[in-house]
Amino acid sequence: MFVVALLNVLYNYNIMSSLTDIMSWDTILTRGEMEEIEKICSRARWQWGATSDHTAPHKKFWKMDVKGHAIFDNVIPEKIEILVPFKHKILDYYVNGHTRGLDGFMHKDDADYTFLVFCNPVWDIMWGGKTMFVQDDGKFDCVFPKPGSALCFPSDILHCAEDTSREFYGIRVSAAYKLKKVENTDAEPTDV
Repeated sequence: MFVVALLNVLYNYNIMSSLTDIMSWDTILTRGEMEEIEKICSRARWQWGATSDHTAPHKKFWKMDVKGHAIFDNVIPEKIEILVPFKHKILDYYVNGHTRGLDGFMHKDDADYTFLVFCNPVWDIMWGGKTMFVQDDGKFDCVFPKPGSALCFPSDILHCAEDTSREFYGIRVSAAYKLKKVENTDAEPTDV
């Protein structure tokens, strides 16, 4: 079923970027920062019903607005500023969550780039939950949500979060930052 859905999505999109445009960092968060994020995300502020693509309103996931928390407002944006090789404005940011049975829907984001930070302080590859990227020629790549790691990719690459396995009993948390590339090198990042 997943393969059929994937093929349908591929025929409806034109991929402009390639998998080689995906940038990754092994660790950008400290243990303490991941624990702070875990504490924030353990609060009852999750909202059910977020979707990645308006054409698939049935593919819902958990989302939390984290504006007002220094780790998301300042710490991670400062790291993004250092890591990405281009000037940018942050258009939006939030954390999203996936639990067992909530596989994502192949989609593109509404931005130039997406900076994704994997926030769980512990992750076992047996828990699944990888992020999958697919090109229109069928080539794909998958990235496990290694604690504290990050990705930056052109938002026009099809991607989705895959289901966590039945061995995982929590919520897979990632922070998503939508970036607009700015040509003017004097531009300051925008507060959202």
